[in-house]
Amino acid sequence: MNIKGSPWKGSLLLLLVSNLLLCQNVAPLPICPGGAVRCQVTLRDLFDRAVVLSHYIHNLSSEMFSEFDKQYTHGRGFITRAINSCHTSSLPTPEDKEQAQQMNVHPETKENEIYPVWTGLPSLQMADEESRLSAYYNLLHCLRRDSHKIDNYLKLLKCRIIHNNNC
Repeated sequence: MNIKGSPWKGSLLLLLVSNLLLCQNVAPLPICPGGAVRCQVTLRDLFDRAVVLSHYIHNLSSEMFSEFDKQYTHGRGFITRAINSCHTSSLPTPEDKEQAQQMNVHPETKENEIYPVWTGLPSLQMADEESRLSAYYNLLHCLRRDSHKIDNYLKLLKCRIIHNNNC
């Protein structure tokens, strides 16, 4: 999937991951009390809910990575191959909180920019067990890495918008 110039490119990944992770016998809480069709929710409440879900998704992805690492990768050295192999590594992101705070809240959308596409599915289906385990390790490593960034940047965005950078 290639989402060119869309300000929602990261949201699609987050939506996909959240749908996968939240399907583990977790009942979602309704945003509107009593299931009302038309209700108003404050921006603060929406951010609170998004931060809680983001944190939950990151914790689940970390847990999945740790469990996979314990069960299947002991002594195989997958980490050395996974360090910079995430397809999202080419997306420019701040290195730390200070850099993130200096970013423009409304970044410019570039119409013709091509965003990275994950091409790892064939690797997950390989007959060779070592290659397949390496591909799963890489996928879970990248999911944990990206969910951590999303969690942190969402908290930072909440701080900027709701608390006027006073956090």
